[in-house]
Order: sequence, then C-alpha cells, then structure tokens
Amino acid sequence: MSAPRISSAALLGGLIGWALALAPGQLPRAAMVSAAVGTVLTLLGMGVGAVSARLGRRRAASSELVSAAAVAGAAAVVGALWWQTRVAENVGAPAPGVLWVAAAAGVPLAVGLALVWLPGRVWAVGALLTALIAGPAAHARAAAPDIPADPALSYSMLDPTADVDARAQALVDDWATKPHTGAVVVIVPTGSGWVDASAVAGFRRHFDDDVAFLAMQYSDVPSWQAYVRSPAAASDSAIAVVRALNRRISASPDRPDVYLFGQSLGAIGADAARAWADDHKVAIDGTVLSGPPAGTVESLPACEPRVVLANATDPVADFDASLAWRAPDHVGGTTTIGAPRQQLPWIPGLSVVGTALDLAVSLDGPVGTGHHYGIEQGLAVGELPPGCQTIGPRAAS
Repeated sequence: MSAPRISSAALLGGLIGWALALAPGQLPRAAMVSAAVGTVLTLLGMGVGAVSARLGRRRAASSELVSAAAVAGAAAVVGALWWQTRVAENVGAPAPGVLWVAAAAGVPLAVGLALVWLPGRVWAVGALLTALIAGPAAHARAAAPDIPADPALSYSMLDPTADVDARAQALVDDWATKPHTGAVVVIVPTGSGWVDASAVAGFRRHFDDDVAFLAMQYSDVPSWQAYVRSPAAASDSAIAVVRALNRRISASPDRPDVYLFGQSLGAIGADAARAWADDHKVAIDGTVLSGPPAGTVESLPACEPRVVLANATDPVADFDASLAWRAPDHVGGTTTIGAPRQQLPWIPGLSVVGTALDLAVSLDGPVGTGHHYGIEQGLAVGELPPGCQTIGPRAAS
C-alpha cells in the first residue's frame, strides 16, 4: 500500500497556521498552551488548504516543498524559542527548554501527520469522545465568587430572580447599618463576581482604613463570557448601586466621598456609572479603572478625576481588531505600569495575532505583568487629577 500524500495547499496551510501559533507576544506561553494553540491552528490551516485544493487543481506536495517546509518550520521554532526566552526574562519566569520545543513543535506535527495517515473514521470517533467529555465540563456549575473577607465590604450575591434596583437598594441599606466612614468605594466586580483583595488593601491603606466598600455581583462566568452574553449587565448594576447610594446620602450633612473602581469587565461598568453620574449631576469624587478592555471606556481629558491603569504587557488593554493596521492607543489619562526590558515593536498584521494568543496566559504571571494587578489599584486614588476647571466669565476685579 502506498503512503498517503498531502496536497501542496494543505501542507502550506498547516505550516502557516502553525507559524501563526508562534507569533511573538509580550508574555511567556506555557508548553501546553503552545501545543494546544499550535495544534488547532495547524489543523485549521490544513483544512482550509485541503478545501482549496479540492476546489482547484489538487497537486501532491513534492519532496522539495516538504523539505522547504521543514526548513521554514525549524527557523520558526528557533525564532519563537529565542523570543520566548526574552519575555520569560522580562517577568522572571523560567526559560523555555526542550519540553517547550517538543510541545510547541512536536505535538502539532504529530497530530498533523496522524490526520494524513489515519482513516477518517478514527477522527470521527475521537471527535465524538471529545464532545462527550467536554460537553458536561462546559456546563459545570459556577463556583461562588472569590471576595475578600473584609467587614467593610457589603456584597450582594447574584440573584437572577431579583430586580437590579431592588438588589442595589438592599445593598445600600446593608451598608448604612455599618459604622460611618469618610469614603465609600463602589466596586464593580469582574464577570465572575470576583473582587480583588489587593485593590481593597490599597484603598484601605490610602484612606487609613476610613473607607467602606459596596459591590454587587451581576454575573457568575468569566468576564469575556459575561460580556458576550449580556454586554450591559456590568454597567446596569453599577449605575443601580450609584443611584441607590446617592438617594441615601444626597441630603446627608455627613456625606462621605464616593469613588468608583472596576477591573477588567468591571472597569466598563465603573466608567459607565461615572458617565451616568456626570449626566445626572451626581457627585463622584474619583474613578479608578484597571485593565479595561481596549476601546471600551470613554477617552477623557487628562484633568478629569479618573485614573486608568494598564500594565505594559496586558493584552486585554491592547487587543483590538485595529491592531492589524495600527499600534495600540490607550484612552486619555492612562497610566502604563512597568516596561519590559525586551519591548516588542508593533508589527502590522502579526501583533494582533500575538496579542490574541497572550490573552490565554494573561493571568499566569506575577503582579505587574499581563492582566494581573495589585495594591497599586487602590493606591492610585491618590493620583487622581483635581478635575478640569470650568471656563467662564472672568471674575470682576
């Protein structure tokens, strides 16, 4: 029996797909992540190539083309290994070694060869087994949100049957039973309901513990899923809390200072609440946003009392389709944290791929890298601009 042959289009498609999986980013990628992404893109590229070969004139890959593909693949691995070593140094992670090369190159190659050699019925059975295993896992019950055990935090757990305004009012009523503080921070959690304890610690340090916190859960899934399912949930819940809080304190002679804080998807909700408060003349003393997704918050003059934090290597703050044709552009007032020793320049067409791949490992590094923020979030309230001066008639002299 003669050995199976692969078409030139399928070979080139697989090579291009696998090379895209090695696109340079700003974060180190674990061996298994590289293997998984490389395999998926290799198979996708082979599939696209196979379809194009069937639609056109199918030509089997020549030995010369196979050799050239092997040389190109080896060069891609060497370049990817060199860059991954550099970014690992940036974040203090172990340098990639033989295991990383075996996973990033060997696994996609092995699966690609198996696709050519094994009968189609074997792949059908494999796909069925994968669906049976992955299906229940994808619908697993969400865990309880991770929130700090802080007596100054009033937290409203998700209740899909309750009205958002009623939940916000109950949350504010609970806060009102606690000792009075000079400052109140409305925290908009991430999509899973998580409240960053390090941010809370930063606010506590800045206000010398004279601060209370309110947070209302609006979802129980990762932020990207929450945004896809209900893009307005974070904003609606944040506005409801600010509205209820304002009703409680607007006429109080001992009104506390009110601040807004949100991280990741929570940053979108916090900025929406800031904009709502501005439109409705509700006093907000400052807003702190950390790691907002690219293009999701309003750009403001630098004098506005808002601070936007973005780690220099955070792909969430950079990833946008426009990366394909222009360098990332953060909103006004953004403070970039840290600067990698090996800074990757923007590369047309390629940077968007590398940044997208970095999303999968954005939380794996230490504080100050990727999408991982720390106590500086709360401390940033001390860096808030005083506000823009209103231009009006000159005072009489």
